[in-house]
Order: sequence, then structure tokens, then C-alpha cells
Amino acid sequence: MRGLAAFTTGALAAVIASRILPPIVAQVAGSAQAAAGRDPFDGLAEDHRIILSLLDRMTSSPDNAVFDRTQLLLRLKRRLSAHAVAEEDVVYPLLHGRAHEEDDTMHLYSEHAEMKMHLFNLEQMPKSDPRWRGIATELRDLIAGHVKQEEEVDFPKLRAVLDQKETAMMSGGVQREKALLL
Repeated sequence: MRGLAAFTTGALAAVIASRILPPIVAQVAGSAQAAAGRDPFDGLAEDHRIILSLLDRMTSSPDNAVFDRTQLLLRLKRRLSAHAVAEEDVVYPLLHGRAHEEDDTMHLYSEHAEMKMHLFNLEQMPKSDPRWRGIATELRDLIAGHVKQEEEVDFPKLRAVLDQKETAMMSGGVQREKALLL
């Protein structure tokens, strides 16, 4: 009986330490960073640079680089998923509600869905298929346009309407959502 209780306690502690605590710590850290003056939009823009860099490497890879393409696609999928969840669950609702950018918000959500379809196609297709590079290029172009819209239009609009407390809350929320997937 003691062994079962010890195992259960250990398992519960492991779940708390690995699944529950990281998002809470990330939210507190993100809020603290924004309160200290770090612009949370800079972190989102840095994600954009990393994502585009991965796509550049994917589109320039030779058709026979199956292992490299597979690894790059997995890294892209993980990074893009965490970033998209943070935007969809935190940033876009604020853009919709606080900046009153309903049409832009719906368009951004729609582009995220389109990106996921491209990722699915890349994942399903043999990495040596000559068409793979074309789909990766289409995805890169879609993301580049999406990034430009966010960084040049939507993020500045949202930044202009959020006060310091809301910005800190947004930053914490973004970090929490990313921690759930990374």
C-alpha cells in the first residue's frame, strides 16, 4: 500500500512539474518582462524570423535531403504551432475586441488555417518529391505576407490601444500559451 501511495504521489508531482507549472511560470515571466518595458510584439516578431529562416532552409534543400527536410518540417511545425496558438488564443481576440479590427482578425485566423493545410500536405508528401519544394515555397510566401500584415498593420494598431497593464497581461498570456506546446 505504501508503495502505491508513493508512486501516486510521485506521478502527481511529475504531472504538476511537467505540465502545469511551466505555463504558470511562463505567464508570470511574460507579464514581468512586459512590466519591465519589454515589448511583447518583439518576441512575436522574433518568432516570425525563426519561422521564415526554417522555411528558407526548407525551400533551398535538395530533393534528396529527406532527413534534413523531415527535421526542418518537424521544427517548423512545433515552432509555428506554439506561435499560432499564442496568437489565436491571446493576440487575435485582443485585436478583435480592443482594436476593433474584426475583418483583419478573421483574415488572420483564415490564413492560419491555410498554413495548417500546407503543413499537412508537406507532412504527407514524400520529402523527395519534386513538388515538395513548391508547396514549401507557397507556405513561405503565405507566411511572409501574413507576417508583413501583422508587423506593419495589426501589431501597431493593437500596441496603440493597449495600456501597460493590458500589454503585460497579453505578454503573460502569449508566454503561457507557447509553454503549453513547447
